[in-house]
Amino acid sequence: MAQKHPCPLRLGLFGGSFDPIHHGHLISSWDALEQMHLDRVVFIPCALSPHKSDPPVAPGEERLAMIRRAVRGWPSFCFSDCELERGGPSYSVDTAEEMRRRFPTAELFWIIGSDQVKSLRSWRDYPRLGKLVTFLIVPRPRYGQVVLANGMALLPSPHFVDISSTEIRDRAQSGLPIGHLVPRPVATHIAKRHLYEKIPA
Repeated sequence: MAQKHPCPLRLGLFGGSFDPIHHGHLISSWDALEQMHLDRVVFIPCALSPHKSDPPVAPGEERLAMIRRAVRGWPSFCFSDCELERGGPSYSVDTAEEMRRRFPTAELFWIIGSDQVKSLRSWRDYPRLGKLVTFLIVPRPRYGQVVLANGMALLPSPHFVDISSTEIRDRAQSGLPIGHLVPRPVATHIAKRHLYEKIPA
């Protein structure tokens, strides 16, 4: 009898500043997990985003700590500090290549918002990145209709949650509650570590 081979691992890779991680990130990830039949979603906080002029407000170790607290108890969610360890600008192609080395037989899906689609071709070594991953597009209504290219898949039925990390930082700086926007362990960590109370101008 021929030996049956298991189906390849389907990994969703979710990169970003996560400054801080919030319910919108988690809900989008769970939608992707269920609707695209992913085995796991990996949250990957960047060291420095090549697409933003300013560095993250919270240090990398604090953003990683918040992710760790946010995904605790969710076996299908995990995280990687590979971009923080690598340092410098965090290029997606470098991370995808590292994940390919770690999981040589896995199907890799790079999760992005629809607001990023227009700039994709400007990402470093986009042709190489497109061979390593399938881009999984999470629609964001305020950015209009998405035009898909080869190597892209649209998340079919997302739950739209309009939360921004900037809003959370502004509220924390002003002493306003943020517990409705982030998981409770994240809100506790932010308060305990006094994150975002003094944001550089």
